[in-house]
Amino acid sequence: MTIDLGDAYRTARERISQLVAGDDVDPALLVAATPEWNVQCVIAHLSGIANDASTGNMEGAPGEAWTAAQIARGAGRTIAEMVAEWEQTGPFMESFLSSPAGSAASAAVMDIHTHEADVRLALGLPVAVPAEFLAWAAPAMRNGFAEVVAEAGLPPVELEASDFEWFRARLGRRTVAEVTAYTWSADPTPYIDAFFIFGRADRPLGERQ
Repeated sequence: MTIDLGDAYRTARERISQLVAGDDVDPALLVAATPEWNVQCVIAHLSGIANDASTGNMEGAPGEAWTAAQIARGAGRTIAEMVAEWEQTGPFMESFLSSPAGSAASAAVMDIHTHEADVRLALGLPVAVPAEFLAWAAPAMRNGFAEVVAEAGLPPVELEASDFEWFRARLGRRTVAEVTAYTWSADPTPYIDAFFIFGRADRPLGERQ
């Protein structure tokens, strides 16, 4: 399945901006899915990506130092200020993502939907990942896993899980125990390192879709 990546990014950006717009949203609220970050950090990261992309500041992307600089720039700023900046820089991202070259930056669309779900969870809301996005993201996660398995010289393996689980789990929002509890066609133990793209959760998040 194909989607308009720019449109998917834009609608996620607008939803996140609306989520954090209220005065009752505590910037210091911890985000369980990224336990070293609070809501302030997540918005600093997301708005910072768009700022960096629009200014050409992509050296080191998407490494830890690049991301840490985004968090540092957001320190002391209000969420409203960062959202306002994101409203100005986001359209640059969206235009590029909708272009023929946009597929090269598709990870940004995965990232923004991941953090949208993270913020919704932190605010006590159902995670509610859009079905159209999942229909695009889950096959990418499955295919990517198969490629990593092949590159590691492991036998092919079948794993049965919902599109939602594939998306959240491979991006580190599930524990090893949760992943091994999926339906596997073989012992999952040799495949765990190949499965996770970004770390793994220390404890279950207890998400509601």
